[in-house]
Amino acid sequence: MRLNPQTYALTAVCHERHRIFQRTENADLMIATFFRYRDQSRYLLHRFVFMPDHLHVLLTPTESIEKTAQLLKGGYSFAIRKQYAGEVWQAGYHAHRVINTEDYRNQLSYIANNPAKRHLEQFLHIHTHFLDRLDPTPAAWAE
Repeated sequence: MRLNPQTYALTAVCHERHRIFQRTENADLMIATFFRYRDQSRYLLHRFVFMPDHLHVLLTPTESIEKTAQLLKGGYSFAIRKQYAGEVWQAGYHAHRVINTEDYRNQLSYIANNPAKRHLEQFLHIHTHFLDRLDPTPAAWAE
């Protein structure tokens, strides 16, 4: 697999901040989407967290971040259409390109601590439930 050496912290927000990921079935479907594309070698998946109305993911894509965001959002929108009739995503996304090891660690920390900020520590769909399936830190950010 040839990887783009750039790692990104990607944030996508649900349409009108609807709490789509509050439902276990919806969050499980997004998790399946994440791992399906990761298993197709579309990116390395380092960490993620689902909040009720948005998600954060740290990944190293094999294509541009624009294509990767489109893949994730579009793939999920297609998959959930039988369960959810409304718009899924707000337009756009936020992608922060990781610039160094400290930045990588900061992004990991932000993802890990985001549920606590909103008092959602027990929310089921945080990355710690999937640590055995996540990809390791890219060599560029490992010390």
